[in-house]
This record gives sequence, C-alpha cells and structure tokens, in this order.
Amino acid sequence: MKYLIANWKMKLAPRDEFALAKEIAQMTFSSTKLSLILAPSFLSMERISLTLKNTPILLASQNCFWENSGAYTGETSPAYLKSLGCSHVIIGHSERRIYLFETPENINKKVRSVIDEMLVPILCVGESMEERRSGAKDHIVRRQIETALEKVELVGNQKLIIAYEPVWAIGTGHAAKVSEVLYMLRVIHQALIDTFPRAVCEENTAILYGGSVDSENINEFCEENEIQGALIGSSSIKAKEFNKILTAMQLYA
Repeated sequence: MKYLIANWKMKLAPRDEFALAKEIAQMTFSSTKLSLILAPSFLSMERISLTLKNTPILLASQNCFWENSGAYTGETSPAYLKSLGCSHVIIGHSERRIYLFETPENINKKVRSVIDEMLVPILCVGESMEERRSGAKDHIVRRQIETALEKVELVGNQKLIIAYEPVWAIGTGHAAKVSEVLYMLRVIHQALIDTFPRAVCEENTAILYGGSVDSENINEFCEENEIQGALIGSSSIKAKEFNKILTAMQLYA
C-alpha cells in the first residue's frame, strides 16, 4: 500500500478547502493500491468529512492535543477528531516544532493519545541543513523517533506512518535527492526495528517522504519501493497539480 497525504496547512480559506475537497473526490484512484488522505484545517473538518463520507478518501487532522477533554483552551482532542470521521493525525511537523515550540515529550504524549483512540499517527521527523552539514542527521532523526515512540505499542492492526521531511526541503522548492531520502529511510527503518519487533515493523509501519514534492519529481520517488508514499504540502492545494501527482503514484502503487 502506498500513501498520498495532502497537508493543506493554513493556506486555504474554509470555502476553498471545501471546493478543493469536492474536486479531489471526483478524481479517479484505486483505494486498493493507494491510501489517499486529506488534512484540512479544523474549521473545515466536519464539512469535508460529510463530503468524503461515501468515498474511499480518508481524513487527517494537522494536529491534536493529548487529552480527550478538559480546560485546554484552543485545543482539539483525538476523541473529538474521531467523532468527525478523522482516521489519521499529523504529529510533530517541523513547523510546529519550530514556530509553536513543540517538545519531544509533548509529541510523545500526542502519539500515545492518538493510538489510544485507534487513530493513525503520521509522525514527522527530519533534520535542519545545519544538522545535516554537521554530520548529526542520523542522530537527530533517530532521537526524534526514539522520544516520540517511547512507551508506544502497536497492537493488532494499529498502524504508524513516519514521514521523513528534512526541514531544509519543506516549502523551498528544492526536494532532497532520492539517494539522500533512501539513506535516511534506512536510518528510520533501523530505528523502528530497534523499537518494535521486526514483524510489527513490516506489517504495521510505513515510511514516506515529504519536502517540495511535485508533479515534476514524484516519479523519481515512486520508482523506489522503499519510499511508501508522500506527504504533500503546497502541491496539494492546486487541483490539477495534485491530480498529476495522484495519477503518477497509482502507476507505481
């Protein structure tokens, strides 16, 4: 199974998100080969959930809190998201780590709370250019995985998606080289094997790439079986561009 995840961030007004969701719902794809997941803003979640109700398209949240209820102004719980039809939650995106000062401890609590609700965490990891140049990239990414997955168990069919998103490639228009991605995916895979039984890693986890993926370079990434999908940002908010990516991914799924 390949995964295509559209992270719309805070780039579209609710009416535009709804219109885009309707366009994507009309696109042709095989859900037996590809899991298509949309991550709109909280404001659009309920309306888009109703739009996607009779389609194979899945819904993700861009974030959540680690408690299911309480005096947490401005937050949204995994339980509330689940009640809206949400099946996946993006956790630990570098933009939240940088601009909202998310800590490894908080990311871990979010992962655990999402799994407690039987939702699928999409855990984002990745190094900065400074960390890459200093030779610390392996350590940084391994440490992000180790702290995020502390005391986490994947039982039964519970899934976990890891999105490798090097900070230096996000929103820059300069994607990582395929060779760089493959190297880091192997680092991530080893970190997962060190965390879970090998059989669980093979059956319950998937590793994707994200960072300036578009219709021009998607084929390069799809050709590699180790890359199990893509987390798309800017290219996912343009219907024609996204359809090209969707079409390309299905050829390799």
